[in-house]
This record gives sequence, C-alpha cells and structure tokens, in this order.
Amino acid sequence: MPSTKASTDKREVILAATLKLLSQRGFHGFSMKQLAAEAGVATGTIYLYFKDKERLIEGLHEDLLQRVAVDFFLDFDPELTLCQQFSLFCHNYWVFCMAEPAAVLSKAQFDHLPAEVLVGQRNEARKVFAPLFVLFERGREQGLLKNLPDEVLISLGLEPLVNLASKVHLGIQTIDDDQLEAIVQACWDAIARASQL
Repeated sequence: MPSTKASTDKREVILAATLKLLSQRGFHGFSMKQLAAEAGVATGTIYLYFKDKERLIEGLHEDLLQRVAVDFFLDFDPELTLCQQFSLFCHNYWVFCMAEPAAVLSKAQFDHLPAEVLVGQRNEARKVFAPLFVLFERGREQGLLKNLPDEVLISLGLEPLVNLASKVHLGIQTIDDDQLEAIVQACWDAIARASQL
C-alpha cells in the first residue's frame, strides 16, 4: 500500500463514505461496490486498505474513537473540579454529536460489532479516554460518584447525550441551551452520590 498523503486521504475518503452509508442504510444495506461509488474510488482500492467489510467497519470505529476523544477533551483542565470536568466533557461530546450526525446515527451499528472486536476496542477506548476513567476513579475514591463500574457510569452519564442527539438529528426532539444545561446536570445527578446532588 502506498504510504503517501494521497494514500491517507483515500483511506479517509473511504471511511467518510462508509460512515455516510452506514448511517443511512446500516451494515447490511450497502455493498462494497456502492461504497466505492460513494467514495469515488475503484472497488479494488477499498481492499488495498481493508481486507473485508468487517475490517472496514472496525477501522471506522477505531477512527471515530480517536476523533471523538480529540473533541471530548478539548480545553480539558485537570485542575477543574470533577463536576466541572464532567460538564466540560458532556458539552464537548454534545458539540461533536451535533456536528457529526452520521456518527451519531451509526452508533447502534457499532454497538452490534462482534464481541471480540468490542472487547479489543474497549481496551483501546480506555487508553484514548484515560482522563474520563481517571475522573471516574477519583470520583469513586472521593465519594463523589456512585460506586459503580466505569461502563455503568458511561451508560448513565454519557449515553443519554448521544441518544438525545440521535433524536435531534431525526427531527424528533429539539434541545435549546437551557435544556442542554439541565440535561448535563441530570447526567451528573445520575452518577453522583446522593450527598453530591
């Protein structure tokens, strides 16, 4: 495989086209030929970068984890209180979700990757989202957060944001700035110990 910038650009074009089709049609709703047409490349070009459709989706998921992490930790300051850090993460995540409707609408597809892929990518996610897991650990140690596993804290504290973002992108819900503040507070309340509410 060529190692030029053009090679990187083509890979990114393929991933962007995959995300678009995945959000519109689901994993089984498009062929590699349709993907090639959407990306503006030859079908064989896709196979230079990805062995098969499954590896393509895995690669897309890994790419998205990295992109989300960059935005998620924008302006991160470890000197902020844990509640302030969490609020910053939520707001950054919301901005990403609003800017990336295809990523939001594809989330369910990624949630149904094979178990061995999800476990492997969970380990990678723990690395790229390390400050979040530090927040959870410190919160439990200081008695600020419920003594629940990280995955449960994510489900209670962050997943409501992506679920609501999906509803916004589908035109089911609108959320203004005041509502967003209330939602972020509700997400914190869901993971904070009762004495911290």
